[in-house]
Amino acid sequence: MEKKKLLFLVALLALVLVVAYIGYDKLSGDGPTVDVPVTDGGESKYTAPDFIVYDMNGNTVALSDMRGKPVVINFWATWCNPCLSELGYFEEMYKKYGDSINFMMIDMTDGIQDTEAKVKAFVKDKGYTFPVYLDTKQYAAYTYSVSSIPMTLFINEKGEIVYNYLGAMNGKTLENFITAFFGE
Repeated sequence: MEKKKLLFLVALLALVLVVAYIGYDKLSGDGPTVDVPVTDGGESKYTAPDFIVYDMNGNTVALSDMRGKPVVINFWATWCNPCLSELGYFEEMYKKYGDSINFMMIDMTDGIQDTEAKVKAFVKDKGYTFPVYLDTKQYAAYTYSVSSIPMTLFINEKGEIVYNYLGAMNGKTLENFITAFFGE
């Protein structure tokens, strides 16, 4: 009887380890966790819903204002360490592709952890030149059900979502997505 109990416990432990390994591998990978199929030029089921955010001068800006050029949207916040780890890569890509791709770096400005003044000081201190938008009313976050950041969306010139990436990216991954989806 004692032998059966021991075998059962060993098998149970092995199962727990396998599940933990698979879960860790899925959750900690550098790859996307949310897939949205790339469109084939036909009609898309994934038209990007419009939203309004505010530029650093308080002017309203809508996603629909960006039509005609591809758009890279990144949801981030100054208190989010994974977000901060990738901002330099977005700056590099903005400098390289900013003439042909619209970048919307949307700070989750909640008025508590991130205020307009804090975000403005942060961007100035870091010397970022990419366009920063403030989601002070959480319109964009609500529209895209943002529950975890960083989150990046790739939208083609027709306004169709071609990919949604959840988590921090390195520079090579970001550039690979840009070249794959937008042919840059």
